[in-house]
Amino acid sequence: MLKFSMEFNYPNPSQTPLKVGTLGPNNTSSGHTLNYLASQWQAEEITVTPCWFDSFTELKDSLLDNKVDLALVPHAYERINDFYMEPQFKLRFVFTYPTPVYGLAKRKNSELVTENCTIVTHPAPFPLLPYLLPNYQDKINIKVKFVNSTSIAALELKEGLADLAITNEQALKDNDLEFIAIYGKIDMSWSIFQKQSLLS
Repeated sequence: MLKFSMEFNYPNPSQTPLKVGTLGPNNTSSGHTLNYLASQWQAEEITVTPCWFDSFTELKDSLLDNKVDLALVPHAYERINDFYMEPQFKLRFVFTYPTPVYGLAKRKNSELVTENCTIVTHPAPFPLLPYLLPNYQDKINIKVKFVNSTSIAALELKEGLADLAITNEQALKDNDLEFIAIYGKIDMSWSIFQKQSLLS
């Protein structure tokens, strides 16, 4: 049987809150996972201060500048190699945790339009589109717009900047949207990075 284990130990956890950064706000899938981590660490008397970023590039820069203690990054992030290949970073922990339910959403009480429409999504869940909207490539004049998070996708849909959005259930509820098709949760793996100079 293949086994892999990695233990996360943070020095002097009770002295100051642990600043953990990820893609925000808290209704993104990354935010959902960070909230889960915070609840787990709370049981070990480790206080976590969530730090939300508009992009993983900003998160990387903040970890380099010692503005956060740890960076939480999903393996679906298309440029996660930027973290793995950064000489100043150390991989501290790898784990799996499912995302919230994903689906294709529209505004409530709005007409469902699947042609001559704009779909907004983060790049990572874009491959779900053929499952959520079968034969979408055969539809007429569908424009796909990429944004930095599922949260922004939901917000732009709410504000009328798109007709449909691939988003998660938390962002859907926060923006008073409704699913027209549901994919479900995604089994996701995650990495936690720390700056080398902060390691004991």
